[in-house]
Amino acid sequence: MFQMNIIKKLKTSFEIKMSNDQGLLCHTMGGKTIVFDTKSWEKVAELTKPKHPGDLVFSRNNDYLYIKNALGTLCVYDTTTFQLVKNIQSNKSLKMTEGRFAITKDPFKIIDMVKTKNGNQLASINLDNADSKVITTYEDTITRFTYHQYIPSEDYHLFTLEYDNKAEDIREYKLLKIKESTHEISLLSHPNRLYWKYVIYDPIHDVYIVMQENYKLIVVDSTFKKVLREKTLYTEIKGRRPGMYVTYFHQSSTGKYIVVTYDEMILILRYEDLEVLMTETIQYACFAEFSDDNQYLLIGTWKNGYVLENNLQ
Repeated sequence: MFQMNIIKKLKTSFEIKMSNDQGLLCHTMGGKTIVFDTKSWEKVAELTKPKHPGDLVFSRNNDYLYIKNALGTLCVYDTTTFQLVKNIQSNKSLKMTEGRFAITKDPFKIIDMVKTKNGNQLASINLDNADSKVITTYEDTITRFTYHQYIPSEDYHLFTLEYDNKAEDIREYKLLKIKESTHEISLLSHPNRLYWKYVIYDPIHDVYIVMQENYKLIVVDSTFKKVLREKTLYTEIKGRRPGMYVTYFHQSSTGKYIVVTYDEMILILRYEDLEVLMTETIQYACFAEFSDDNQYLLIGTWKNGYVLENNLQ
């Protein structure tokens, strides 16, 4: 697979995450989350809460593992004992939603999308007591926030804000940056009104990489005003089929490579010229990303997961 050695083959893996120190690896199956020690590759925990796990995140100090499901239930485990330390469930006062969320310096405070009487909003949530403080004030019942990443150099979290512009009868997309320490918000929008499925901020090249629809890749400058280059992938995918769709989008921490996961194929591109370097047909693919230290390429499918030894320089 990608001419890389298979270090570990897993069962069904909707998502795979390694701790920041690469000591632990976990993957989600249909009804549970499995955790391995990466030194011995022995299973160290089988976590059954929450049911139908979706999003996985390790705290910055690796002391906690957060698991969230489609109903908004969030479970926090101690990574030494794997005891459940927090179990936050959606209720009348805190209506949590599915999707990725932002962890903060304080392991028991997160920023996430919640449902309110005025529609979806971003809120700061205290996991100790389930108290929440709404940060945004958009009055649109179908506003949506999608979390992307934390930018340590500027201490901000990057979201996509998506809402209906009723005055012009269009769906509007903007980048929303929220300062972790102050919750100060700034918005970026492209003059040509770009829309996208995924976006990554690349701190090495100081650009945004946008995946528009399922086949168009766009690199935009740091002001989000100027398109630097773009590429349509459709014509370069051999063996493609109509209706193929993107399931995951990732860039290596070195900034050299971009991984685009389709439901039946995974592509690795070189950032420098957006050249497709490698393709692999993988049925039911849903996830692929490089580990933070670039030692591994992690691939998840509905049938199996794979930990590959990354040999790209």
